[in-house]
Amino acid sequence: MDIDNEELVRILYIEPSQKAFQSIQKYLQTWFGSYIEIIWKSIYANGVEEIKKGHYDLLITELDFPDNSQTQLEVLEELVELAGPHEMPLVVFSQSSDKKLPVQCFEMGVNEFFSKKRIKKSLLESRFRNLFREIYRKKVISKQIDDSLRRFQDMYGVSQNEIHDLNSMIKQFKKDLELEYQEKARLDLEKKKMQNVFGMYVDPSVVESLLNNTLSLDQRGKTSEISVLFSDIRGYTSLSEKQNPQQVISFLNEYFTAMTEVILGYNGMIDKYIGDSIMCLFGAPVERPNHREDAIDCAMEMIQVFELWQPKWESLYGFVPQIGIGIASGDVVVGNVGSFQKLSYTAVGDTVNMASRLESMAKPMEVLISEDFYARLPNDYAKKYSYKELVPTAIKGKSGLHKMISVTQRDAQN
Repeated sequence: MDIDNEELVRILYIEPSQKAFQSIQKYLQTWFGSYIEIIWKSIYANGVEEIKKGHYDLLITELDFPDNSQTQLEVLEELVELAGPHEMPLVVFSQSSDKKLPVQCFEMGVNEFFSKKRIKKSLLESRFRNLFREIYRKKVISKQIDDSLRRFQDMYGVSQNEIHDLNSMIKQFKKDLELEYQEKARLDLEKKKMQNVFGMYVDPSVVESLLNNTLSLDQRGKTSEISVLFSDIRGYTSLSEKQNPQQVISFLNEYFTAMTEVILGYNGMIDKYIGDSIMCLFGAPVERPNHREDAIDCAMEMIQVFELWQPKWESLYGFVPQIGIGIASGDVVVGNVGSFQKLSYTAVGDTVNMASRLESMAKPMEVLISEDFYARLPNDYAKKYSYKELVPTAIKGKSGLHKMISVTQRDAQN
């Protein structure tokens, strides 16, 4: 099939090893066939001269050359500077074992970096296809602009000097378009970073709602029916006094990481870490009708995961930590609380206080739920876990006696 010269991607490959060149050439020709043209230069100085001709759409290179006394970074700096004026994307294939080199390459503007020691064919194909899309996008824009200039000249009979001036203006316009495109790409990258960072604290759907402006961030609170869960390590204050600071931090990080993974898996939102305690919300800021089921399933899995970690913690820190969990559900006021300088999305109200009280009354490795929470669970949850109604008890800050229900795994009772 005949390929239009303007559709052809011209590649300059500077590589001292013929075997390495032929290996990558074979991949590229398999994937892109006659849409590419590859020129190979094994001597670095010859490759530099080819770059200066400006006939290429893509530069692929090694950074170590037997015929060249420059360091890898010196070669990289020179190639980046030479490729820049021609707006030529740069791909590095390196045999170097220096772990800092990929970072240095990307900091200096290299588009892709691959280690010759760990080439994954599928990754290679994906990266090159993305790179070629960008190259074609630029070629299409250039072709459209050049065609428009020729039609303009034919139609109005303008002189070559006028065309030259107009062409200079168009080139600037192209640069502005490219900067705009790069800014859009940067914003998309920032959005992904936000998703990754906030995704460590809240459910991904919450992050998506924030980024899509479908979730309000104003300070006005609203009343919502949610479930609130508190967890706390029993006797950790006295235990921590026997540990050095490094052990304390190490244990807390492992504990919070393990519990947070479970919470996020059940659509929970970490409201706050309080010492060795966790407060989390189910059903806010994104409303969920099954927030009670999420909360109790989460609590039971937290107990199971905690039990799995206990032997490791005993061997590392010399004690067996235990956890207590309290859950309540009902109407709360949720919203951003704080000052102009610092806001915190949280929930306040009687339900929050009840969950906190239940957690403080829970025995080691016990989950306590409120009577109202239990009464409004779906019928199938009556069979999923075992429930034991405790003797009505006075709860600090509340009048009268209140029923509490202890929850355990059903198979633990059989």
